[in-house]
Amino acid sequence: MGTADDGPEWLTRAQVAAALQVHVVTVSRWISTDPQMHVRRLGPTGHRVRIHRSEVERRLTAPTSQQDTTATA
Repeated sequence: MGTADDGPEWLTRAQVAAALQVHVVTVSRWISTDPQMHVRRLGPTGHRVRIHRSEVERRLTAPTSQQDTTATA
């Protein structure tokens, strides 16, 4: 992976989704449920959102939840 200087500092939902290989709706859900997510709202209604590049780094380095409820002992 490159450095933080490889692209813009603020990314669209689609750019974040592509970088993390998730659906755009997943990124929208993260925005609405994670109050610590570093986002900037644009326009008079605030519906256009830009996500800080550091959020991609945070999601890539965060440990994944390994909850397998189908396994039995």
